[in-house]
Amino acid sequence: MKTYKNPFALKNQWSENEFGDPFIMRFNGFYYLYCSSAGDHIKCWVSENLIDFDYVGSVCDEAEIFGAYAPEVCYYNGNFYMITSPVGSGHYLLKSDKPTGPFHLISDNYGLLIDGSFYIDDDGKQYMLRAGHNGIIIHIMPSPDEIDVNGMLIPESYLNYWTEGPMIIKRNGYYYLTYTGNHLHSKGYRVAYSVSKTSPTSGYVNLKNQTLLLETGPEFHGLGHSSSFLAPDLDSYCIAYHNFDLDSNPRKRSANIDRLFFNGARMYCNPIWWEQDAHKMPEFCCRGNEKLNLCMVEQTNYFITPMETKEFFTAEINVNAKGEDICFLYGYKDNRYGTVLLKTDLTYEIKEDGCLLKTGAINHAVSRHAIVTLRFVKKSDSYVDVFINNMFLCTYKSKLTSGYIGIQETSNQEIGFIGYSVSVDGNEDKYAKKAIPGRFDAVHCEEEIETRAFTDAGMEIYSAVYKKDQRYTYKVNVKKTGYYKVIARVLGSRDRISIKAVVNETVITLDGILSGVKDEEGYEIISLGTLVITQDLDCIIFMSENSDITIDYFEFVEHSSLHALTVIKDGNLVTDQLKVIGHKGSKSMIHKYSGFTCAENLGMAFIGEDGLSDYNIVASINRNHKPTGDVSIYVRATKESWFPAQVKESLFGYCIKVSYEGIHLYRVQYGEEHLAFYSIQDKISTKLELKIHVKDSTINVFLNNQLVITYVDPAAFMFGKIGLSATGEGFGFDNFSVYYD
Repeated sequence: MKTYKNPFALKNQWSENEFGDPFIMRFNGFYYLYCSSAGDHIKCWVSENLIDFDYVGSVCDEAEIFGAYAPEVCYYNGNFYMITSPVGSGHYLLKSDKPTGPFHLISDNYGLLIDGSFYIDDDGKQYMLRAGHNGIIIHIMPSPDEIDVNGMLIPESYLNYWTEGPMIIKRNGYYYLTYTGNHLHSKGYRVAYSVSKTSPTSGYVNLKNQTLLLETGPEFHGLGHSSSFLAPDLDSYCIAYHNFDLDSNPRKRSANIDRLFFNGARMYCNPIWWEQDAHKMPEFCCRGNEKLNLCMVEQTNYFITPMETKEFFTAEINVNAKGEDICFLYGYKDNRYGTVLLKTDLTYEIKEDGCLLKTGAINHAVSRHAIVTLRFVKKSDSYVDVFINNMFLCTYKSKLTSGYIGIQETSNQEIGFIGYSVSVDGNEDKYAKKAIPGRFDAVHCEEEIETRAFTDAGMEIYSAVYKKDQRYTYKVNVKKTGYYKVIARVLGSRDRISIKAVVNETVITLDGILSGVKDEEGYEIISLGTLVITQDLDCIIFMSENSDITIDYFEFVEHSSLHALTVIKDGNLVTDQLKVIGHKGSKSMIHKYSGFTCAENLGMAFIGEDGLSDYNIVASINRNHKPTGDVSIYVRATKESWFPAQVKESLFGYCIKVSYEGIHLYRVQYGEEHLAFYSIQDKISTKLELKIHVKDSTINVFLNNQLVITYVDPAAFMFGKIGLSATGEGFGFDNFSVYYD
C-alpha cells in the first residue's frame, strides 16, 4: 500500500524553508492547496489523493495582495471567492470563476486583523471568521462580496493569548470550530477546537481536552493554522496544518496532513510524523462518462456505474447541467430504483419506485449554471442524508438495498467527478490506524461494540462496553519498537480493572487499580501497565477479564525511567540531565544568593522524558517573606514550551508553587486550574523542606515531614517529566533530588 510521511515538501514552494498556513479546498474531486505568500502572487497546487500534488502556478497577481497571509477559498453560487490578508494588514475579498484563478479584487481593504476564513451554513448563509485578541471573531456576510464589519466574539475560542487560524466544519449536526493559539515562534503553537449544536455563531463549549494538535519535542513542533476537509473516501475528514522547525537554521515551516476522528461531539487527531498509510480512496471513481455505461431506465437514458454499491454507501456526483434538471439515480437493480431530482426552479423531488418521498427548496447559494455537487449518504439505519455543495439538504428513510448509481443524460451537461465508497457515517474511524504513541477512543475498534453515552460540557460522547472474553481489535501505526505505558479512562465500578492484550499473538494481562475518586460522569484515568510493541505491529486486540468494563479511551506513551538523582546541591546544579529553557537559553537558571533560581524574571528546567510516572522529589527552598517571586515544581509535565510571547503555563501536568503566602497546587493545561492551597504566611520565614510524592492518581505534598496537601485527581495526568521554575527575586532551590520508593 502506498504511504506518505509528514512533513512533506512540494515543488515550487516559496523556498525550501517556507510553506505556512496551508488551506485545502475540495472541489469536484480535486484538492486545491494554497498557502501564505512570500512574494507578489499566491501559489496553488492540486491533487486527487492528498499525496501527489501538481503545481498549478499563480492564482492571483493583484498588486494589493503582496505578501498574502493565509489565503482561503470557498465556492458559492457558481463562483470562487478568496479572502486574504496582505502582510497581516486587513482583509481583501477576491473572485474567480475557477479555483485556479485568476482571482481579482472585489473589495477594498476591510481591515479586521488577519486569518480570514469562510463558512457557508446549510441554509446558504455565509460567514467570515478571523483572528482576535480575545478569541475568534465571526462576521455575517450579507452577500459573498460583502462583510459586515460588526463581528461577534466567540469567547469559548480564546486560548489565553492571541488566537488565530479559525475554521468551521459541520458534521452530524455539530459545528466544530478550530483555531490556533500561543505564538507562531513558540514550540507550543497548537490547534484547539470548540463545538456547538446551536449555530455557527453561538452555543460553543469546550470539552475537557480541547487540544487537537500539539507537539513540542525536538523532532516535530510548532503545529498550527489548520484547515479541515472531506477525505478522498467521501466520508472521513482530514486536517492540514504546518509545523515550524524552530531548531533548524534557517527555520522551516512545512505542510502536514493527518486524519481526524469523531465520537459524538468529540473530535481528535494524533499528529503523525513517521510513515503512514495513504488516504483511502473510493471503491469506484471516474471523471466524465468514459467509465460509465449508458442504460435506459423506463424510457430515460442514464449513465450508470459499472458495478453496484453496497447496501450502505456514500456517493458523489458533480455535474454542470447548464440550466437543465439534474436527476441522480441510486439503488438501481431488479427494476427498482430511487431518484433525486434537482429542478431548474431550485426545488427538489425524491422518489423510490415511483412514490414521492420528499420535496423541498434548494437555497440561493446553489447555481444551476455551474458545477453542482450532490453527495448521497445511505447509512446503516437505512436513512439517507443528501448534501448539495456540501450543505445538508434533507434526510429520509430508504427501502432500497444495493444497486447501481448514475445520472440522467441531458443534452448539454458536463459530468465531472463521480464516485462511491463503502465509507459511510464515520465507519472508517473503526478501521483506520491509530497512532502509537497517541490516544484513541475505545469505540473505534473493528468489531461491533456496545456503547454507553456520557456527557462532557453538556455534549454527548460514547464509551465502549467490553464484554467478558470478547475480542476488540484496533489497527495501529507504531512509531518505533519499545516499551509503552498503557493509560485508560474507565468507568470506575470496581477496585481493579483487568484487560488482556494480544500483541503479536502473545497474551499479556494488564491491571489497573482504581482510587475510588471519580469524576462527575463516574470515570477515572488509570495506568494499566506496560507493553512491548514492535514497529511492524499491525493491530492490538483487547479482551476484558471482567464482565462489562466501560472504557472511554486508551493512551500510549513510550516508557522511560530515571535513576535516583541529585539535581541541585547547596544552590548549585550538579547534573547535566537538567534541561534549562528560557530567554537566556541554558543560562536562564543559575546560582544566585537565593540558591539555584532564575537568571532574570523567569527560568524553567525539566528532567527526564514523558514516560516517567511515579516518583518522589525532595527540595529545600529559600523563600522570601515578601511577594517578589516564587518557585515551582512540576510533576507529570508534558508538551512543555517556553517563549516570551505565549501563555505562561505552556505545558500539561501539575505545578506545586511556593510563594510568600503558601503552597499552591495547580493543574496545568496551557492555563492554570487551582486545586489546593496550604498557608505558610505566618508559620515559616525563610527555608522550606518540601517532599512531593506522586503515585497513580494521587499527589501528596509534605512540608517539614508533615502532610499538608493531598489530592486525588480522577482525570489525572499519569505520566510526564519532572520540572522546576522560578520567577522574580528572593526564591530559589538549595537542594533538589529525585528518588523512588
